[in-house]
Amino acid sequence: MAKKEKNTGFQASAGLIRYFDAEEKSAFRIHPNVVIGVSLLTAVAIYALKIFYPV
Repeated sequence: MAKKEKNTGFQASAGLIRYFDAEEKSAFRIHPNVVIGVSLLTAVAIYALKIFYPV
């Protein structure tokens, strides 16, 4: 009897599916809104520093 081969497709051969399926439950997660908020606050702080302390 011949062995049954799994047809995993191109993504599995590139390692993409295995990478994204290996997500850990205990990993540190940051909500996307937090990243956007911190970025905006940083941009506003830099802009304010340019206004109040010109070079």
